[in-house]
Amino acid sequence: MPRGTFQQELDRLVEEVVELGREVESCLGTMVEALETHDVGIARRVFGVDDSYKERGAQIAEECLILQARQAPVARDLRLIYTVQAVQNHLVRAGTLCEHICQAVAESGDAERDPDLEAALLEMCRGACNLFRQGLDIFEARDIDRARDLEAADDKVDLLYSEAMSLAVNPGKDSSSGSPEWRVWAALTVHYLERIADHGVSIGERTVFLVTGERMESAMRLYRDQQLDHYDD
Repeated sequence: MPRGTFQQELDRLVEEVVELGREVESCLGTMVEALETHDVGIARRVFGVDDSYKERGAQIAEECLILQARQAPVARDLRLIYTVQAVQNHLVRAGTLCEHICQAVAESGDAERDPDLEAALLEMCRGACNLFRQGLDIFEARDIDRARDLEAADDKVDLLYSEAMSLAVNPGKDSSSGSPEWRVWAALTVHYLERIADHGVSIGERTVFLVTGERMESAMRLYRDQQLDHYDD
């Protein structure tokens, strides 16, 4: 395969991954709307995306293997292929979790809810989806300077996770604590949202590796050292 053609194939792979990512992002937006409105019809729009995303992810993974078999890539190209494979996996898993959450919304559509837990759940949902979008933006733009912001955003989601899970497993004694069935669905949703946020962080970390050849921890340490040196000048 000529080098120019090989590069075109690599570019097309990246475009496919970004396109899949934006579809997953749109799916997450539908999930947020379903959680906010308790609308079973909106939640059902997401049903079936899991199979579709898995099929597309498998196609991308196969294309990565074919590219490696056709031409011995140099280190930078190998990093890109490796990153594409990893990112598509994170995207597919986030899509799967999105469908799980919408199934929970559909199953608990008429259930009595705890307003405090629901508020924490919605805040966590928005934070997790925003973190996922940030990770995808970083990958598309190769903007690794923004990757450092993921740590703070992830810490906030982790705090919301602890708050929401505490509310889920420690219901109040009044009548507004929500039904036991809904609390189970809420606890599962909290767990799924935490995983969606983690996938966003991982996409950012893979991008740091793609651009620098360093793992996230090493790259961020080098970045901070450079900033300190700059301030010392």
